[in-house]
Amino acid sequence: MKKDFRVQYPLWQMAFIVLFGFFVFSVTSATTELINSTDEFSYSFELATFESLLLLGSISLTLVLGAIFASKIAKHNKQHPTQKLTMWQIRPLEFLEQDEGMTHITRKAAQKVYTFFVWALPALVAIYLVFELSRFWMILGILFLALMQYIIYYLEVRKHLKEVED
Repeated sequence: MKKDFRVQYPLWQMAFIVLFGFFVFSVTSATTELINSTDEFSYSFELATFESLLLLGSISLTLVLGAIFASKIAKHNKQHPTQKLTMWQIRPLEFLEQDEGMTHITRKAAQKVYTFFVWALPALVAIYLVFELSRFWMILGILFLALMQYIIYYLEVRKHLKEVED
């Protein structure tokens, strides 16, 4: 089960979301200065040491994980030549429905994710209306929703595939 791409895929997405969170933290922590006058136009972007290291680390790790993820997709495509995947397809990869059973599992997982969003989106909007939050916290809230989506999906798929193995 651990080598099944249907189980691994949400974990990859969660890793990319966490790395993007570090990237956002670094970028939103930067000091920026915009001068736009009739005589001059300049824009400066300055990062502290910690944020610089975090930014470089998150970009480097994203590139490494992206290369590994691409090799996993290539391996999947070699094993399943009739169900090839690409990293850039419009249809989300979680709809990797190889049979009727997986279609049912995906539908159940999607229902749970939808139920989560029905409650989470209004709650997030209410938080943003009540509190005056910075751009960073808004992006972090959206990333949290995306992370929760993949956690719910992962737990549901893992539960059903584990039942099939037993």
